[in-house]
Parts: sequence; C-alpha cells; structure tokens
Amino acid sequence: MSELLKSIDARTRLAGTNKLEILLFSLGTDAGTGRRETFGINVFKVREVMNTPTITAAPEMNAAVKGMVSLRGALVPVVDLCDYVAMATDSQRKIMIVTEYNHHTQGFLVEAVDTILRVDWAQMRVPPEMLSNTMGGLVTAVTELEDGRLVMLLDVERILAETVKPDDSMLFSNIAPLDRQDLMVLYADDSSVARGQIQRTLEAMGVRSVGAVNGRAAWDELRRIADHAERSGRPVRDFLQVILTDVEMPEMDGYLLTRSIKGDPRFNGIPVLMHSSLSSASNQQLGQSVGVDEYIPKFEPQRLAEALVRLLVGKPPEAAASPVPAMRAGGALVGASSTSLLDSVDARTRLAGSNRMEILLFSLGTHELFGINVFKVREVTETPEITRTPNMPDGVEGLISLRGDVIPVLSLSSVMKLNDAPPDRGDSMMVAEYSKRNLGFLVHEVDRIIRVDWEKVRAPETLAGGTNTYISAVTELADGRLVSILDVEQILANTFGEAEIGEIDRMSGGEHMNVFFVDDSVVARKKIAEVLDRLTVNHRFAQNGMEAWTRLSGMAARAQQSGRSMHEELNLILVDAEMPEMDGYVLTRNIKSDKRFDGIPVVMHSSLSSQANHAMGRSVGVDAYVAKFDAEALSQTLRAQLSRHANHQN
Repeated sequence: MSELLKSIDARTRLAGTNKLEILLFSLGTDAGTGRRETFGINVFKVREVMNTPTITAAPEMNAAVKGMVSLRGALVPVVDLCDYVAMATDSQRKIMIVTEYNHHTQGFLVEAVDTILRVDWAQMRVPPEMLSNTMGGLVTAVTELEDGRLVMLLDVERILAETVKPDDSMLFSNIAPLDRQDLMVLYADDSSVARGQIQRTLEAMGVRSVGAVNGRAAWDELRRIADHAERSGRPVRDFLQVILTDVEMPEMDGYLLTRSIKGDPRFNGIPVLMHSSLSSASNQQLGQSVGVDEYIPKFEPQRLAEALVRLLVGKPPEAAASPVPAMRAGGALVGASSTSLLDSVDARTRLAGSNRMEILLFSLGTHELFGINVFKVREVTETPEITRTPNMPDGVEGLISLRGDVIPVLSLSSVMKLNDAPPDRGDSMMVAEYSKRNLGFLVHEVDRIIRVDWEKVRAPETLAGGTNTYISAVTELADGRLVSILDVEQILANTFGEAEIGEIDRMSGGEHMNVFFVDDSVVARKKIAEVLDRLTVNHRFAQNGMEAWTRLSGMAARAQQSGRSMHEELNLILVDAEMPEMDGYVLTRNIKSDKRFDGIPVVMHSSLSSQANHAMGRSVGVDAYVAKFDAEALSQTLRAQLSRHANHQN
C-alpha cells in the first residue's frame, strides 16, 4: 500500500490526454447478490491509503459516518461506504482511503484496495439509467476491465453532501443578482449534486444556463450552438458568453474539453472557467496548461458567482443588499394541541406560490419523526373504536364510521413494517383526504405543525433502511432532527393495490405531441406514463419541481439558440402540487412568467383536491386542475388541452 500512491504529482502529464488513473477497491461480497463488485476513485483525490485506525464515535451523525480519527493533528470524519450504499456484507472494512475534496479531508472505509488503473476517459461510460436509479445517482461512470469486470466510479461529491458536508442553506443568500437574461452560461459536471449547486448559483445571479452531464455532452452541445451561429451569420459569442467545466467527467474530461474549445476558432473570446474538487496547485497548473481562463475550487457559490460576473461583464458584483436568511425548518410553530392544530386550514391558501408548506409532525413510537402535508389532514382525534373486518390487507386495522362516512383505518407502523415500534396501535388518529377518499392513520403521538420552505425539503435519493419506499421527502428541524415526509400514494398503492386504468382511446396525432410531467411519487409517475402511453403521446418527466424547472429552462434555452419555438418541442406541461425543493405552484408561476412558454398549457394534477387547492392553482395560472388519480378525468383533460393547443398553433 505504501508504494501505491507514490509520485502522484508526476501523473500531471495526463492532463489534456483524456486519461485518468483510478484506485480500484472493493466493499466485500454483497449478501443479496453474492457478488463482489469493483469500485473506483480518481487517484488525484486520494491522499493516502492506510489500515483502518481507531475511530472515535460521535453523536448525531449520519448513520454511514462511523466517527472521527485524528490524522496528523487534524480531525477527519470517516464514512463507511458499505453502510452508505446499504450493502449487506460480513466483510470487515480493514482499509481507509484518505481523500481530499474542496480543501476538506475525509476517510472512506473499504474492504480492500486492488491496484491503480490507467484508463482513457473515452472508455468511461455514463451509467445506464437503471443503475443510476438503483444507486441513487452514486455512480457517475462505468468502465470495463480486460477480465470483464465492471468498475463503478463513485460520485464523492454526493457522498459528502449527504453525510459530512455542513448545511449549505445560507451559501446562496449573498449572491448579488445580475438579472441579465441576455447572458448564457453552459456548464458541464457529471455529479448531480454539483450540477444542482451550479444551477442554484446561476438562478440566484439571474442568468440563463444550459447544463451537460459530461464533457462529451457539453462538446456536442457547443458544436450545435456553433453550427447554429454559423447558419445565422453571427458569432457564437452572441449565443453563449461563458463555459463552466468540471475536470473529471466520463467520455471526455474537462482538460480535453477545454483544449477542444480553445482549438476551435469559432469559440474565440468565450472564456472557460474550470470548477473542480481537485483543488491543489498542480491541478490549477494543469488547467492553465490547456488554456482555462480561471480555475476555482468546488464549492463556494459566492466565489463562483464573482468569477462568473468577472467573465460575463468584466466587473465585480455589488454585495447583495440586506439578504433575508432562508426560513429554517421548524422556524414557525403554528400549533401545539390536537384540538386546535388544524383550525382554519383553508386560510393557509396564502402559501400558494410562496414555495412554503405546512407539515403536521408525528411519531410512530420509534426514534424517527415523520410528517404529512397539513392540506391532506382533515382532523386529528384520539384513536376511536375500530370495527375489525376479515380479509383486510396487512396494516389495515378495520373500519370506523365518521359522521356517516365509513373509512378504513391503517396502522402506519404496521404498514411501514417498523419492527422497533411499540406493539400498541397508538393514541392518535389522523384523518386524511387523498384523491377524494378519506382514510384514518393511527400514529403514536401528534407533535405540532411547522412551516418550511419547499427548497429545504429534499428528495431522499439515497436513504438507507427499509422505510424509504414510503418517504417522498426529508427536511431538517432547527434542533438537527430529520423529518421524513410520507408518500401516501405509495402507502395506499402497496396496501390496497393500484387501481386499474380502463379503456383509453388513442389520440389522433398523439404521436406528434410531447408532454413533460413532474411528480415526486413513483406510483403517480407510473400511472401518468401509462395514461400517456394509452393516448400514444410522447412524454418526458422530472421527479421534483426544481429538477423540472432546470430541465424546462434548458429545453427553452436550446430551442431559443436553435431558432425554434418551444411549441415545436412541447405541447403541455403536467405538474404535481407538492414536491420537494420547488412545489408545483412556484413551478407554474415560473413557467407562466417566462415568455418562452407562452401558449403552452399547464395542468395541475394533485391528490390535494379541495376547492381551496383548485383556487390556489388558478391563482398561479394553471389551465386545468385534475384530482389524483382518476385516469379517465386525466386522459380527458389532457386530450382537451392538447387539442386546444394544436388548434391554436394551426
């Protein structure tokens, strides 16, 4: 091992050759598959490899963080990668890989290290979508060894963002807006976490952007822009002002991308900003050797914004005036007792378009804290007398009569198979309404209502454990506790089965129409796709509002650059109401205030089906509102809106 990492700086000669060196390692034999997979990490990010030292456990850390070690006077957090990816194995993690990212040092526990492999970035492939979904975006690239083994390159930025990285909620608050929609930045990064951070920075600056998932995709996009500029008889500079690139990316790295840009006279005068977690002086020299105009380490939004402003307009930005700190989860206590918790729920319609929501907090008798959107809760009562009925699904306690309405009652701890929950059913019942159906949920204890920003509610893309099937989002309280927000659609589908979709006739001309839909529920996305398939309408989707707005903005930017109308790309947008990071109301308001989307109908599709929610949708400009999940109503609404849009265009 001591010989493994000698003379890393000598490898700087790889810059611009589109090659990298990977340290191969394993996490042991997966008990579920019986396989021993091979993972990799860029050698440039590795400081040393050592036997696992004594680790000091620390309280209230992510489950995958085993504690801290003292390494030459510095306290270094230690992450067990096996625990992080939720791999069941009996292997001991005897080796620690010490890495440096963005001037931060951390240790990763692994079973064993293998060797250092030199590969061409062109051999590193973007992982298939199935692997990306299964691993939660953790794998950024895959390559094949001569013996047939596949090596998976890990997205360390994502691991750190979800384990040891401090809260970044205030990082974007001091960015001064340029508000220059005439400026365009193209950025490339293979890490979804990094792309999200870059996008948030650019949105705070108020400039347009288009993103790419690797250097090859960025180069393809740049050539399309250049070709369009040539056809228009205009310089590329009229369409694109700055290129922002990561260093290590599959298929084409940032060095080769920069060299390609600087070697093409069509891109003369367009600066390249290199933005990388490889932050050593040698890496900066490498960037300079291929012609980058500036090099900044990840991830400092203020510094990134300042560099972009210098390159975009040639002067430093003024400090943002009187920044308003983002509201912390748990910052507003709305109620405290079961009898008064839900008074005047409809009065909260003023939250529409504010990207805020109110969550009812409750426990199931375990150490976890759960939440449910207040709009879905009709009332909270003590657990009533329940009539048990035969042949009910697991987790369904029976039926109750509530003011003449017979409703099923579910024990959430039983449905979610929480083995450490107490055996009793709980003292409280929440009565919730979903898609015009009322249900009772038994819980251990109801806590209070909090008001949070949707942007602080995150999708649980890499949660470990058995309950994540039922969790649609996660937020953090002021005291550091996490709140898991339930995906009730998934709970109902798993408990009662998914409703069959009836006959839906093909839509005339549907094969020439395109729908973009967004929903954070896996069940809902599946059902929406099935309806669109029956209509024979083309479709794409996003999993939350922020992702949807990022993709829609990118589509609009590309259409604008190519001189095409968005009506040629998109015929309808279907949005859910409540989604992490950006809700459907803010998403709709963004779409309706952007002239590039003029005339494209927005349909809101939500399990929040009260008249108040319909009014909230209308207030932000939705063209139609459909309650989940009524396949016939959805298909009829889509058919009518698509036909109206097509007739208007003709």
